[in-house]
Amino acid sequence: MRSSSPDFTAPCGACQREDFGGQESLALAETHAISISVIGIPPTLAPRLAPLVGDPGDLVRQLAHLPDLVFFDTVGNLPTNHTPPLSIIGARPVDILKGDIADHATLNQSLAKWQNQGRDFGFPAGAACGWVDYNGQYTFGVYPELLIYHHRTGEWWETGNLSLELKTPATPTDFQLGDWHASLNKKEFIHAVREAKEYIAAGDIYQVNLSRRLRALCHAPNGLLPLYEKLRSSSPAPVATYMNLAGREVLSSSPETFLRFSGREIETRPIKGTRPRFADPELDSRSAFDLQRSEKETAELVMITDLLRNDLGQVCEFGSVQVTDMLQHEKLEHVHHLVSTIRGTLRDKFTPTAALSACFPGGSITGAPKKRATEIISELEPVNRGLYTGAIGYLGFNGESQFNIAIRTLIHEAGHLDYHVGAGIVADSDPKAEFEETEHKARGVRLALG
Repeated sequence: MRSSSPDFTAPCGACQREDFGGQESLALAETHAISISVIGIPPTLAPRLAPLVGDPGDLVRQLAHLPDLVFFDTVGNLPTNHTPPLSIIGARPVDILKGDIADHATLNQSLAKWQNQGRDFGFPAGAACGWVDYNGQYTFGVYPELLIYHHRTGEWWETGNLSLELKTPATPTDFQLGDWHASLNKKEFIHAVREAKEYIAAGDIYQVNLSRRLRALCHAPNGLLPLYEKLRSSSPAPVATYMNLAGREVLSSSPETFLRFSGREIETRPIKGTRPRFADPELDSRSAFDLQRSEKETAELVMITDLLRNDLGQVCEFGSVQVTDMLQHEKLEHVHHLVSTIRGTLRDKFTPTAALSACFPGGSITGAPKKRATEIISELEPVNRGLYTGAIGYLGFNGESQFNIAIRTLIHEAGHLDYHVGAGIVADSDPKAEFEETEHKARGVRLALG
């Protein structure tokens, strides 16, 4: 229930400033604890400063003994101010919710008693954390207890008492991995690309993303957190995630934000095009220039930007949707990308869960037009995508929410380790070159696995 107390509901200017900290933050946290306890929320769930130091990865290791650990990991270069400089750790959910995101009303009802609790600190004051599979099936844990690290201020914030559970981490153990098997071999994938191009030539679609699943038997009785640590070191990403929730372990190095919500504002940031970074400045500049002059990459991003602008138009106030960045060159730790940013203001009748449902799945990893592209994907890909190209993220109890696109993601479940590799297909795609692109992505994962 939202308090009628002005002290609880009024926006807090200090909270909205990015540089909040020090004694001002401490006083602010104490005020929140008092305000929240008045309306029946335990003071331990009020956001407060925590006397912690260290990298978020270090604390995750010290909390790995707790059930259903989740870690939203902002690591590496923070590319722009579009990426909140936060890393979030959660454990010990009080409930596990499952269903279909199309029935977002049921999900909202399940979270109703937690929503609108906590002032706007610019980070979630407790959250439902989890994922939505590509087919729309969701799994969320309800996490009142979170640790939140602000990378720019160096402050740790806490809701709950997870900081009391820090322990010396156990010695990492090895895992056993079998041979990889692909859902589509070279000949089959090339044939699928040719069929997709026929649909493009016939006018059914303009672009579609096709993928192959790589699967190997995996024996990891103590989990794959050490492997995730290796991935975050070798391939840091601004919206990376580790989860060990509800029998599934997720290791995501995704660079792409699907949806971000703050108050009534919504943002999406599709990515198209990738080129490697180089230590030599001249080579690095050439690589970036090659990406920026690529007609294929720019055409794909222009199409997807328009698609996502229309998606946001379904849920946003008329006239509020704006493309604030178009074909922006962005440098991450090891790669160059082209990115667009689209923003809007949600209509009053749309909650973040309703907007997530309306925009799902992401257009950047399906195609345009989206509906027909998803039908063609179902026809040409022989296995279900599972979590791949779904969304991983959190629904903050106070509305602060974020989801990535589940690409560059390993899924450990039921004794298997899965990884999907894909390529965007357009009219002038070379089927053999598209296959080689998937092979290049697969080699990167194999190298990371050692």
